[in-house]
Amino acid sequence: VCDPRLTSALAVAPAAEARPYGDVRGRFVDGDLLCFRGRGFTSMSIRRLTKSDYSHVGMVYTYEGRVYSLEATGVGVRLVLMSELVRRYHGGIDYFQVLDLTPEQRRTAISFGFQQMGKQYSHRGIVRFFAYLLLGNRDRKRSRGSWFCSEIVAEAYRLAGADLHRRSSAYTSPGDLASSSRVQRAFRIKP
Repeated sequence: VCDPRLTSALAVAPAAEARPYGDVRGRFVDGDLLCFRGRGFTSMSIRRLTKSDYSHVGMVYTYEGRVYSLEATGVGVRLVLMSELVRRYHGGIDYFQVLDLTPEQRRTAISFGFQQMGKQYSHRGIVRFFAYLLLGNRDRKRSRGSWFCSEIVAEAYRLAGADLHRRSSAYTSPGDLASSSRVQRAFRIKP
């Protein structure tokens, strides 16, 4: 079931078109993806190692007219206002519609993210992921006490019954999520 707000957003904004945040903020739908194209050293390393345009991913959450990104960053799992994120972020942000979800699946994915709020960033998990990318090693040890960005998003949708990628969430990159057949880029966000 596609959200009608996004159908109209797609009609107004072609996939490659950059849109000012103020023009599109009313079209954000809970559970959709925000894919980030960071330009810093760590972001560029992630992009290069994963052969992707994206270095970070978060999920949209809306509350009382405000738009947030639910994400795992170096400070842990958090909510951050999109208006602040768009203003301060050095890089690009693309909005991806998650296709064919029921409202219950969206609620389940967001609810899982909220249950993880305050948990630490998974430094071990990201090292494990990089070892997999570089060496093909898959360490079976993982902790649910911490998360990295694409891992938490992939796991949220797996638990909602809407896998975005066939690989384990521990080995899913932001680029894997952006290239999923279950998502479609709607627009690029600009300040």
